[in-house]
Amino acid sequence: MSTAKATFQARDPMRARVLILVGLWFVSIVVMSLLSPYFLQVSSVPFILQYIPVLGLLGLGQTLVILGGGPGIDLSAGAILSLVGVAVGGLFSLGVDIWLACGAGILLGAGLGLINGLLVNVLRIPSLMATLATMFAFGGLAIATTMGRPIGGFPAEFAWLGQERTLGIPNSVLFVLIPVAIILNIMLTRTTIGRHIVACGNDDRAAHLSGLAVIKLRVSLYVLSGVLAAMASIVSMSWFLAARPDAGDGMELLSVTIAVLGGTYIFGGTGGIPGTILALLIITTLQIGLQLANISAAWQLGVVGLLLIASVSNVGDWRKYLSGQVWRK
Repeated sequence: MSTAKATFQARDPMRARVLILVGLWFVSIVVMSLLSPYFLQVSSVPFILQYIPVLGLLGLGQTLVILGGGPGIDLSAGAILSLVGVAVGGLFSLGVDIWLACGAGILLGAGLGLINGLLVNVLRIPSLMATLATMFAFGGLAIATTMGRPIGGFPAEFAWLGQERTLGIPNSVLFVLIPVAIILNIMLTRTTIGRHIVACGNDDRAAHLSGLAVIKLRVSLYVLSGVLAAMASIVSMSWFLAARPDAGDGMELLSVTIAVLGGTYIFGGTGGIPGTILALLIITTLQIGLQLANISAAWQLGVVGLLLIASVSNVGDWRKYLSGQVWRK
């Protein structure tokens, strides 16, 4: 399959998906406003936006890994977030400038992502098992090195990224999430690298026969996911002015939900950044709305689970089952 044909096939279903997600987001806003009178208040908007960047960066990284095929998945993203935070906090405690420590944290995130990429694509360990193992390893290391205690004492100027706003928009959204999303969208839709990613996700054997370095490309996607998780860690630390060893707990599953709900096919080859951003807005809207309505956390998880089931249900496959095409094969 040519890269141009693969790109066309990836974009066409995404147009319909984006329209569906826009409608679903609108419905979510209406329902949450009915459940809680506080949801549509102007004071709630900055709080909702404040919550978006950390989860959004993880979701973008997850989108890239899944889109590249394999099938690929990164269940260690939340643990990387936690471990990078602990490492940055430790360096700062040793007297390293906070921004230099953040730079080292991004390099650490890339290194942890490289470990995942090598385990999955070179040692051929299934991505689910490999990243599940590194999730426990990275998360356990974060807790062991801190004895489960957060690291605080960050300078006040570090809060500029996570707590302050420009033109009413949180700096983490305006200067981190939006630029990253735009760059990744351009990369996937306007560059040769993006076409190669889609081609690998559609048919890795055909991509290999076409001369594409499939293994190298997929390893680089895990590295990029690790970098995005490290950036999410920096935003989280700047928001709370503390590095918590459990900061990323549970976020890996939410990032998978966002990527798949956004239209990224779980086996790769189809997906895009606009869908991921819309799915992020939907998940955040539901979570904040349910919290404001004092709905229990169990119900919140249930809603996310239902969305995930709905998002991975392929209408075309169900039509094949109902028509008997699958059973006749």
